[in-house]
Amino acid sequence: MIMEPTIGDLTRYNSFMNTKIYSRCYFLLLCLIMMGCSSIHEDSDEVVERVKVGDRVPSFTVDMVDNGEHTTFSTAHLSGETVIVLFSTLCGDCKRELPELNDYYLRHKDDAGFQMIAISRAEGEDMVAPFWEEYDLQIPYSAQTDRQIYNLFASSIVPRVYFVSAQGIVTRVLIENFEVDK
Repeated sequence: MIMEPTIGDLTRYNSFMNTKIYSRCYFLLLCLIMMGCSSIHEDSDEVVERVKVGDRVPSFTVDMVDNGEHTTFSTAHLSGETVIVLFSTLCGDCKRELPELNDYYLRHKDDAGFQMIAISRAEGEDMVAPFWEEYDLQIPYSAQTDRQIYNLFASSIVPRVYFVSAQGIVTRVLIENFEVDK
């Protein structure tokens, strides 16, 4: 004897199938979000460190904004400790570390020869300026619309911080989660 499904059977079956579909969609969405976040840090499977402690800092010149004034920064004119920060406004670690770096900047900005510059990774003034205002940052910055400067240092991962001597030698490198004063 073949029994016809009842309305209750169909309702339970539909509910089961909807739950299964929603679960799969939720899992797929979660995976896509995780992949999107990791792409902020990982541009390829291989991380290439182009500048390490003991290396000479790459030679470059960029336009920058310093306290509302447009000026220029160049590695050809180092006269004391210089701190170069590479960042992205979309990066969670950058949002957490830049205020700490700003505190470091405020403590040392009047030291003889001290310089600090934050350089964006492929983000223009339209993204960087509002970010600087939102986080009340005073570090001079250079909004770079491409990765030309960033690629001199590495292939992926931000934030990156390079401490450079007056002689142009990298003395310390901090990547992602770090404590500036250690």
